[in-house]
Amino acid sequence: MAVDSTNPEYRKALPKWLLVRDCDEGSSAIKSRSKGSEGALTGLAGTAYLPPPNAMDGSTDNKLRYRAYVERASFVNFTSHTKEGMTGMVFRKPSVVELDASIEYMVDNANGDGLSVDQMIKDAAGEALMVGRYGLLVDYPSAPLGLTNAEVQAMNLRANILPYPAESIINWRTTSVGGIKKLSLLVLQEPTLKPSDDGFEYEECMYHRVLRLENGVYVQNLYDENNEIINYAQGDTDGDGVEDYDVNIYPRKSDGSLWDEIPFAFIGSVNNDETVDKAPLYDIAEINISHYRNSADYEESSFLVGQPTPAFSGLTQSWVDQNMSGGVSFGSRSAILLPENGNAMLLQAGENQMPLKGMEIKEDQMVKIGTRIIQDQSGIETAEAAKIRFAGQNSKLGSIILNVENSFVDCFNWAMEFMGGTVEPRVKINKEFYETSIDPQILMANIQLMDRGVIGKSDLRELMRKSNLIEPDRTDDMLDEEVSSDDMFFDNTVEPLVNIDE
Repeated sequence: MAVDSTNPEYRKALPKWLLVRDCDEGSSAIKSRSKGSEGALTGLAGTAYLPPPNAMDGSTDNKLRYRAYVERASFVNFTSHTKEGMTGMVFRKPSVVELDASIEYMVDNANGDGLSVDQMIKDAAGEALMVGRYGLLVDYPSAPLGLTNAEVQAMNLRANILPYPAESIINWRTTSVGGIKKLSLLVLQEPTLKPSDDGFEYEECMYHRVLRLENGVYVQNLYDENNEIINYAQGDTDGDGVEDYDVNIYPRKSDGSLWDEIPFAFIGSVNNDETVDKAPLYDIAEINISHYRNSADYEESSFLVGQPTPAFSGLTQSWVDQNMSGGVSFGSRSAILLPENGNAMLLQAGENQMPLKGMEIKEDQMVKIGTRIIQDQSGIETAEAAKIRFAGQNSKLGSIILNVENSFVDCFNWAMEFMGGTVEPRVKINKEFYETSIDPQILMANIQLMDRGVIGKSDLRELMRKSNLIEPDRTDDMLDEEVSSDDMFFDNTVEPLVNIDE
């Protein structure tokens, strides 16, 4: 089995992922996608999503007509607009990320290339919403064995979180260890640009990173574009003064111990295991393509028979040769002379309602599907009812955001295993997708419950944060400190400087 072999689940899901991505990219991707040798008209742009009307006709005229058919069609990008709208609902409030001092650098540079945690969270949420799958690998640069902690710190080695889209996670396997399911094999595609000998050109290559458990120990291997394993410098491991090489990379924790698990987190639309979840936007993308096909038929119909055509009757050839040899002029300042018993009229087809009606139906279907993604999972309530009762907590979108939170917490914990941190990370992403307000009576009722000891002050403050009465980034400690300082400023037990009665 070659290193670029793919998992059966991957092969099954890949066409759906490509459909969603093409729709997200827009008209240029949809119209340029071709089936290649599988297409009825090889080489004609767009046959993957817009079949040729006369597929059996391979003539040049038919190919030219098909190109015009594609160009006239209008692709309205409902898929991308839905994704952007939903991610906008999530990130209308900033995410809260609290990290141990050992990995605080990740706030500004999480992947080692300057990508902030905030942007990485947004990317992960967008990917999980589109295709229902994303991956995060916690990695650490290799350091030669035998170095002291001071030497390692001087090299400025840091743990990084490396993101992988669904298409890059090509193969995986799990094993039960002590009754616990563990990821035992993972193959990741890594597109690589290799500079040419002259340093000006680049060659696109596909490397493969293999992560596996070997006798319970986490090992990495890297394969080049020829699927040949790469040797890595390991330092002078045997003390003979000569650099040693090995195909295996053994990542180590901050205490020097080896790993017994692969620090890779899946993000799914349903859960965060290795299985492939359904792409949430696939149904919208599929209808989006059907809407595009209706548009092509509607525009073709309008082009062919939409313009008025003059028709004459009762004319003889001699009359035409004598009076119409130079053509016919139309307009209020022109006149057409006709012989006795001659007649003229304009022929114009009626509006073709079928493709247009189909487009309207599909637009309504896409709106309903988008609503279901953000309403509660029972699928019964309207969007307004879901807005009032759940505010996104029980929606599919809310589940995706919760999955993103959990995976990033796992990654931060793994990063601390590399860097030596101890403080539990905290990640909180907004799940209040609509502006919410609170009834004053409900607020007063909660204050009374707090006074009676039924709920705590933190519960009341959390309710106020959800209602936008308190900024989300103002913690309880910050509020306590402010309240304490205000009490000191307005302390009514202090003797007044001036006695008014005197």
